[in-house]
Amino acid sequence: MSAPFPVGIHPAIADSLGALASDTEGMGLALCSDPEIAARHMEQLQAIDRISQSLRELAHVLAAGDPQAAISEIRLGDLRAALEEACAA
Repeated sequence: MSAPFPVGIHPAIADSLGALASDTEGMGLALCSDPEIAARHMEQLQAIDRISQSLRELAHVLAAGDPQAAISEIRLGDLRAALEEACAA
């Protein structure tokens, strides 16, 4: 059995997820600024936005003092449901 993670790992992971969310969001915004790309790839751009939102929500849960409460505040229904289910197991 492996040793538990150090106490500081959750905030570090949350920071990394937040940075990835910002990078992903920036990439999506750059691509959306080109009307031709936006017109041809709207579904993929929406997926990029969803990834960015998911990363932010996960970062918030990891950084929260009360992760259970943070999960209940997640706006993405499928992500919230998946995390609630994992907590119930």
